[in-house]
Amino acid sequence: MLLLAGANGAHAGQAACQIYTAGGQQVTGEALAALINHYDVLAFGEYHDDAVLHALELELLQQAFKKQPQLAISLEMFERDVQEYLDEYLSGRITEQEFLARSRPWKNYQEAYRPLVEFAGVNSLPVIAANIPRALAAQYAQTGSLADVPAAAGRYLPQVHLAPAGEYRQRFMAYMTEAATRARMPVAPDKLDNYYKAQCLKDDTMAESIVNFLQLHPDFKIIHYQGDFHSRGRLGVVEKLQLLNPALKVAVITPVYTTNREELPELLVQYRNAGDILVFLDRDSKT
Repeated sequence: MLLLAGANGAHAGQAACQIYTAGGQQVTGEALAALINHYDVLAFGEYHDDAVLHALELELLQQAFKKQPQLAISLEMFERDVQEYLDEYLSGRITEQEFLARSRPWKNYQEAYRPLVEFAGVNSLPVIAANIPRALAAQYAQTGSLADVPAAAGRYLPQVHLAPAGEYRQRFMAYMTEAATRARMPVAPDKLDNYYKAQCLKDDTMAESIVNFLQLHPDFKIIHYQGDFHSRGRLGVVEKLQLLNPALKVAVITPVYTTNREELPELLVQYRNAGDILVFLDRDSKT
């Protein structure tokens, strides 16, 4: 069992998680970090509001850097059009206040993602603002078309954009339909299709951002942090990475909530295809 220290040095609610390979072998945090020497990209799927996962993300970064100093971080949480501000902050050319004012950080940036960025700054690690600018994704979700994207914004679009049928689309449609039902806000089928295309646009952009970086820096390894849906089952960003560069070695870290640790043998079977590494979290530890 792995006890995780939070960014402030205290245990994250004294919460614990257990880490297993998809084959059922339990591993330590150090062994998890050692994967950086065997893969080009570690895709860490997170639940955005889980403090235990955020602590593990930082621990993974710290331990992986000890094993592989040529390391870069890729973040769903920052978008391509703020890369220059991220670079300027990391190099000390602008203050943190200026950086945050220009880069549209997520609401939970301070507690969840700032520790990653600060670690990168202290250790001179590149950080990739990987995602599509949110205004473009929102416009696409509403209209289903990229035809009216201004030329100045077009440079942030991926060169390859596909929204294929298959398991990923089925999962997305089921998730969105369930969410709309819970909220009692029915969504028209054409809107759902637009939302799916916007989801794929994000996946394509993040994958291209990672591949572009590795083309320029082939000796580097990358840890990519994103929402779990973007990589669960090696779909989303992961399948787009393999489409752009089939030679890339990618490992997927997938979280799973549990209410009873005695369920782990059954959960290992149930989720064996969800990722290469499974992180089991106590549901009541979510903060």
